[in-house]
Amino acid sequence: MTQPRLRVDHIGIAVEDLAEARERFAKLLGIAPSPVEEVPEEGVRVSFFKLGSCRIELLEGTSRESPVSRFLDKRRSGVHHVSLALEGVDIEEHFKDLKARGVQVLGDKPSPGSGGTKVFFVHPSAAGGVLFELSQEEGKRP
Repeated sequence: MTQPRLRVDHIGIAVEDLAEARERFAKLLGIAPSPVEEVPEEGVRVSFFKLGSCRIELLEGTSRESPVSRFLDKRRSGVHHVSLALEGVDIEEHFKDLKARGVQVLGDKPSPGSGGTKVFFVHPSAAGGVLFELSQEEGKRP
């Protein structure tokens, strides 16, 4: 298996009110957020703040049943996940490889994410309590 290259792409922060959070973070960071994008497959609306080579993603659930809404019900606003951009290997193959090695991944396969990416999540129990998202831009597949 080809060795993947990983870099921190973004830190996802779950928020109860995306409009309010975008204003608050814009004041804090002194920069404008990206337009709001809905990701139906994940049940969220998102907006990003670009910080050099990394971004902050604000996430708001689109229904009470969405994973982000359930997170907020248990923990309130805060860091939800760390996203790692995957390069050098195909995300579908990497997903299968992790499963074959016994790493607990969520879902049956990578799914559409924001900004034309494919994503999947690694269960927090596999990473010391941290939810990791692995993502790959459609045009960056090997």
